[in-house]
Amino acid sequence: MVAGERPGADLSAPSGPPPALLPAPRRTPEGAGAGAVQPVLRQRPRRRSRSTAAVVLLLVAAVVAALALSAHLWGAAEAWRSQAQDAEAQRDRLASTSVELQRQLDEVQAALDASDARVEQLAAEKARAADLREARSR
Repeated sequence: MVAGERPGADLSAPSGPPPALLPAPRRTPEGAGAGAVQPVLRQRPRRRSRSTAAVVLLLVAAVVAALALSAHLWGAAEAWRSQAQDAEAQRDRLASTSVELQRQLDEVQAALDASDARVEQLAAEKARAADLREARSR
């Protein structure tokens, strides 16, 4: 047991930061000295290719266009809904007007039938009166 170690500690595990966080050693060019080691600088991530950027740009444009079309269609649907409600209200008004006009027409027709009957009755009375006058004058 080494001084400062806990009993039962795993000796196979390295101490310190994990190896992934340490820079990998790299040998310097031959002119810099034999055996000199310097840390590897972090490499810049590769840039996306132009085709990938174009595909992403097209997808974003398609999403924006779909959203704009959805908003336009939503507005058009609302306008149609409003127009349909107005048309239904007008239909209801016209239906009630039609019922009222039909009722008035029925009343006028009944009055006309009654006046026709009265005219026929008066014509018959006039004809009888004329017949009686003629019969008296003979």
